[in-house]
Amino acid sequence: MPTEDLLAAVSRADELYEQRARPEAVRESVMVLSGARGGANLYEVQWRLARAMFFLGQQAESAPEKLQLHSSAMDAGARAVALNPERVEGHFWAGVNLALYAESARAPRGIRAVLRARSELKRAVEIAEDYHGAGPLRVLARLEHRAPRLLGGNRQRSRAYFDRAMAIARNKVTLLYAAELALDEGEQEYAAGLLEEIIASPSEPGWEFENSRDRETARSLLERIKGSQ
Repeated sequence: MPTEDLLAAVSRADELYEQRARPEAVRESVMVLSGARGGANLYEVQWRLARAMFFLGQQAESAPEKLQLHSSAMDAGARAVALNPERVEGHFWAGVNLALYAESARAPRGIRAVLRARSELKRAVEIAEDYHGAGPLRVLARLEHRAPRLLGGNRQRSRAYFDRAMAIARNKVTLLYAAELALDEGEQEYAAGLLEEIIASPSEPGWEFENSRDRETARSLLERIKGSQ
């Protein structure tokens, strides 16, 4: 059983992650989790490390820093999966970071990351497809959209996964990713409808940072659509 110190570290890390509009708060959460004695053997610590470093990787400005953060997050996700393969969080955060790592890494590491990401995300879908606002379906759809055909990327499957995700939760990030797929497919009217929904819908409690970011991206894409008509 986790000790009181470990439980306190997990609780503190969650408090800091909720303040992620300030990246320094997330960096502090990584320090709290990494410094927790015995945390390497605690599932609740490892998947949270993968989540926090995913966030920092998204915010990183240089490609080497992104790769380093997502690589570290992949390792934490793998440790979480090894500690409890029946829980969704480890598979999901491992899969997310593998997918992002693959976007920046060169072959053959990028190729291996795509294949591993697909496997982890499919397992997450099997366990709890509604986790994190249908996150496993959303990220799997994104992977199928952006992966090369030689690595199994398939836009028809991507659309099907997005449709399943949106049937569960029409959150802004899923709508945005689905709109980007529609744009690449030449479906400007459908994409515009999704983007307008993002802009018009209120922020979701606890997701203000991401909602603001995605709303700005939606506005930019919508202006691009209107400018091309």
